[in-house]
Amino acid sequence: MKNAIGLISLAAVLLSGCGANEINALNLRPLSTYAIQQDRDIPLTSALKTRLLNYCERQPTDVLPTRRAELAAITFRHPFYDELGSKTVKYWRSGDERYVSCLNSNEQNERVFRTDAIEAFESAAGSEPREVDVGNTLSFIPEPDVTTVARAFAVNETHETIVPGSVFRYHTPDRGALHVTYHVYKDGAETGQFIEPGLFVFESGKNEGVAFLTQLADQRITLQMGTEQARDRTVLPSSLSGEYVQIDSMEAVFNLDAEGRRLLKRIVLADEPIEDVSEQDSAVLSTRYDTVIEVWVAVQRPGAGELTITSEQKDAMRLATYETETKTAHLGGPNTRELFELLSRVKTTTAAPTGERRGTLALYEQLTEQRFDVWIEEEKDTLQLMDVETKRVYLIDQLELEELLDTYI
Repeated sequence: MKNAIGLISLAAVLLSGCGANEINALNLRPLSTYAIQQDRDIPLTSALKTRLLNYCERQPTDVLPTRRAELAAITFRHPFYDELGSKTVKYWRSGDERYVSCLNSNEQNERVFRTDAIEAFESAAGSEPREVDVGNTLSFIPEPDVTTVARAFAVNETHETIVPGSVFRYHTPDRGALHVTYHVYKDGAETGQFIEPGLFVFESGKNEGVAFLTQLADQRITLQMGTEQARDRTVLPSSLSGEYVQIDSMEAVFNLDAEGRRLLKRIVLADEPIEDVSEQDSAVLSTRYDTVIEVWVAVQRPGAGELTITSEQKDAMRLATYETETKTAHLGGPNTRELFELLSRVKTTTAAPTGERRGTLALYEQLTEQRFDVWIEEEKDTLQLMDVETKRVYLIDQLELEELLDTYI
C-alpha cells in the first residue's frame, strides 16, 4: 500500500512538471525607425525621441490648463503599416508652466504631464503662438457662410449639396467623447430602425471644427463633423431619404456637468415641401411627412488619469511578416492572434542555431516590434527562432508555423 501511494505521488510530481519548460518568447520593443510628421522643423535627437515616446507609456499625472498655447505637435507612425496606429506628442505652454501630452491612437484620452522646458521646442516656437482660453464647454453655433464651408471641405455640388440650416461651428473640451445615437419615426411611431451609433473623440489642439449635413444625388443624407484635414462622415441608409430635407436644431451650448442624453437636432425628410416643424412632436410630424430622425448626444467625461480604450481593438493593431530572399508573407487577422499565442508558449535552448537560416519573422503590435531569424535543420520538424536582439533561441513546431503563415519556410 505504501509503495502504491509512493508511486502515485511520484507520478503526480512528474505530471505537474509537464509544460514547465515552456517560455514566452514575446518581447516586443519600440520601433527602430519611425515615420515622423511635425508642424515645425524641430531637430529630434535620439534621446529626445526616446523621452517623448516614454510619455506615451506612463500613467498620466496632470490635465492641461484651459488657457494654454500649443508650441509643437509630432506624430509617430510605422514607416509602412498605418494600421499599427500612431502616437501624437504635443508640447504646451501655460504661463511659466510647460506640459507634454501624448495621444495613443487606440485611446480616447491624452496622457498629460507637467515638465521642464524643452529647449528644442522653445527655440522652434519662439514667442508664438499666443495662449488662448479653450474653455470647458461643448457648443454648436450656427455658421451662415455655407459657401466657405463647401469650398473648405471640397463639397462637389454635382454629387452632393449642403442642407440649408445644417452648418454649425463646434467647440469641444480637451477630454472625453461625444456619443451620437439616432431614433427614427415613421407613421406616428418610432420604428426601431437601427443606425450605427457614432463616437466623436475630443482632442486638445483640435477643439474647433464644423458639423453639417449634405444630401447626395441619390437623396441619401450624410452627417459630417470635423475639420478640412480630418472629418467623420456617416451616410444614412437609402431607406431614410427624401427629396426635401429640413433641420430642426434643439440646443447650442451644453453644460458638461449635467449627465444624460440630450436632443441635438431633428432631420425631417419628405417628398413634398416641409413647413415649420419646430413646435411639433416627432411622432406627430412623421404622420404628415415621410421620416423624422432624432439625433441624440451624450458627452463622456473621463477622470484625470482615466484612459479609455476606443473601438480600435488590440488585435487590429497586430501584424506579422515572414521574409526570405525570394518572398514576403504578410499575416493579419485571427492567424496573427494565434501566432502571438503560439510564441507565448515555446521551448528554449541554450545551444546556438544550427542548419540553414531561411528567413526573418517580424512581429508588430502597435508601434513595437520583434524580429526572429528562422533556422531549419534537415530531417527535423522543429524550427529554431533566434531573437535578433537578445540572440536567445526558441524552438517551435515547423508545421504549426507554416500553417499560420500559409507558406513554406
